[in-house]
Amino acid sequence: MRQPISHRKGIPFYYPKSALEFQQDMYERYDEIVTRQSLLHNADLLWGGYPFQPVFDFAERHYPQGDNINILEIGCGVGRWIAGLAKRYPDSTCWGIDYSYQMLKRANEFWIAGKEVVLDGSDRGLGQSSIQREQIENLKLGLAKAEDLPFDDNTQNLVVNSFLLDRLEEPRKGLEEMYRVLQVGARLIVVTPLNFKRAQHWELLYPSHKISELLKEIGFTIVDWQEDIHVNEPLDRHGNYLSWKCLGFVVEKI
Repeated sequence: MRQPISHRKGIPFYYPKSALEFQQDMYERYDEIVTRQSLLHNADLLWGGYPFQPVFDFAERHYPQGDNINILEIGCGVGRWIAGLAKRYPDSTCWGIDYSYQMLKRANEFWIAGKEVVLDGSDRGLGQSSIQREQIENLKLGLAKAEDLPFDDNTQNLVVNSFLLDRLEEPRKGLEEMYRVLQVGARLIVVTPLNFKRAQHWELLYPSHKISELLKEIGFTIVDWQEDIHVNEPLDRHGNYLSWKCLGFVVEKI
């Protein structure tokens, strides 16, 4: 694994993110984005249901056997998925990688420092809540881009990501990097709403059979493919929500 370029409040940087890139990145907006993601990914503690549970349900049957393995989540956000995997595989090395420092800072507060965090959802009618997660010893976090992962070739036993592929600047390069770091016979689990922000990505990856063809070109074999995973993301206390129709796929490096 590459050595980090720098550190910021305990978060290693594997990509030299500039001040301009920080300014342009919506996921560095603390009040608007980080607070919202923190509320969403603690919704089961706050309101009794987790909106992204369908992602976990799809992935569940494809997790590897054994325990002393390497697991990587790319685009980990505030860390809910990789933290759960780290607890499930306590003797494993689990990494959460994200391009947003603010997301990683919050993930560190929740899952490594075990701090008590006050979440303010008053602007959505949800009030304030205090949450304290836990300290997970086998979880590590770092800032990097999916298209340039800091891990050595053939080192990961499982790679996962959700709501990421349609946000990458170079989706093909990101998938090639995921292939590179996986061990032969290891699996990649992806869930994406295919909500692309660039015209060329719609042309490259939609409809979804184009993704299937691309995965095979890279060298993956398809293990599972589901095009109707529905995630309902709550917006406010009144019950308004965003409905995401997601593609989920599991592929194996051959």
